[in-house]
Amino acid sequence: MIWDPIKILNIFGFKLYIYSIFFFISFLLGIKKLKYFYKIDEQKIDYLIKYSLLGLLIGARIGHVLFYDFFYFKTNLLEAIFPIKNYKYIGYQGLSSHGAAIGLLISTFFYNKKFIKKQFFWLCDRLCIIIAFSGSLIRIGNFFNSEINGKKSNFAFPFSIGFIQLYQDKILKIKRYPSQLYESISYIIIYKILFFLSKKKKFNGYIFSIFLICIWSIRFLLEFLKEPQPNEMFFLFKLNTGQLLSIPFIIIGFLLFFKKKLKTIIYKFYYPF
Repeated sequence: MIWDPIKILNIFGFKLYIYSIFFFISFLLGIKKLKYFYKIDEQKIDYLIKYSLLGLLIGARIGHVLFYDFFYFKTNLLEAIFPIKNYKYIGYQGLSSHGAAIGLLISTFFYNKKFIKKQFFWLCDRLCIIIAFSGSLIRIGNFFNSEINGKKSNFAFPFSIGFIQLYQDKILKIKRYPSQLYESISYIIIYKILFFLSKKKKFNGYIFSIFLICIWSIRFLLEFLKEPQPNEMFFLFKLNTGQLLSIPFIIIGFLLFFKKKLKTIIYKFYYPF
């Protein structure tokens, strides 16, 4: 398959990135699903949307600047804050999903403390279902942008794609793993699993733990099929930045999943008799 999408729509002289459209759609559909999962009044949902969007965007941008392109933005600080280059709007072309996750957790914590005052994981269990769904759409946006590309694949591999928007690929007819689509499909499957569990389990951190384990394990594994980003900050034992940043989330997921057993073990350790 050859992939040559329209990257930018020109509507009445205003340029709109396809990625931005998918991001916006994911946000609108996320709001609709948010209202389904919540049993709180409309005003509190509006505040949650504002807190979540700010936490997500600020965290995603800071994460990208720190983990993926620090040396560039160190000398172009204004560009890290404002999406303008040479007096032209270029959009935020660089958002880190790990940074977004951290930013969203922080904003959710403060929102919960100020407005609904429930258990923190009560909120996380609901939000993570929506995030899995939105993440699937955002990865389709990455596919349209021909970014976060997979490594070169064997021509005989049935699901390889030629991204002809990439200069070298166009000249040399290179085919790659469509890692964006692998990730998108994985996330929608995880969304379905979490949605099913939400009808069977209590909202006490269990669903959030499954989300952390599944989402970041998928991310960790699919990084083996992706081209490394040019300015990644960390490498260790052939693991790239995305994989190293995913490991803490996976560990936290397992700790939450087995928290009752861990409490029992700790209790027996301190009070053996």
